[in-house]
Amino acid sequence: MAKDLTPKGSIIYKILILLLAAGLLFTILYPKNIWQKEEDNTKACRKNMEHILYAQLTYLTDNNAYEDTLAKVVDFIKSDSTQARLRTFITADSVLSFDIYEFFKTGKDSIAKTIVDSLLTFGRKYDIDTTAALVIDSLKTFPKYAQQIDSIAFSVLNNLHLCPSTLKPYLVSVNNDSTIKKITIACPLDSLDAEAVKKDFKLYFLGGLKLKNHGSIDNGEKSWKKL
Repeated sequence: MAKDLTPKGSIIYKILILLLAAGLLFTILYPKNIWQKEEDNTKACRKNMEHILYAQLTYLTDNNAYEDTLAKVVDFIKSDSTQARLRTFITADSVLSFDIYEFFKTGKDSIAKTIVDSLLTFGRKYDIDTTAALVIDSLKTFPKYAQQIDSIAFSVLNNLHLCPSTLKPYLVSVNNDSTIKKITIACPLDSLDAEAVKKDFKLYFLGGLKLKNHGSIDNGEKSWKKL
């Protein structure tokens, strides 16, 4: 029987190299994943605040006032059996409209994609502004797609209450007493949340995560657009 002539020291050396390589890979990938998740949370948080603004504008249209309790605004839109308020919300919310447009444009439903492509081609040919809202209005003439559009909108309304980084509710303050009614929607992330992360060994020491407030929308003006 042939003997293993590999020196024991050489085997240990190879194991150490593998361990060092794995450790190096971990120190690169782990923080990257942590930072990417927080970047995604930041984008989602800001989208939520925009959705809240458009939901509030839908509420304002019928009630001539903003509402500082977000649950009431969401229920106001969802409880309308005619779904007229939901349609107003979808049409007004340019962020939601674009996401719905992308859902159909890049989705697996070939018929929906053909409709969208045809509308875009028609718009380019005749110099018509084929906006996401116009595409959605066309798709809503088909019951199947109308149901999908409404489902996406309902999902957005059901999931815009909490900041994804902190799982705390958004801070909504309104002033209905002024001539021009005012509303501010702010991310709830504060210094206590940032300090809590600093005490988390995995997130702060290994992941290098530093939480920052995601911003606010003050009467339609987005703080992150000023950066």
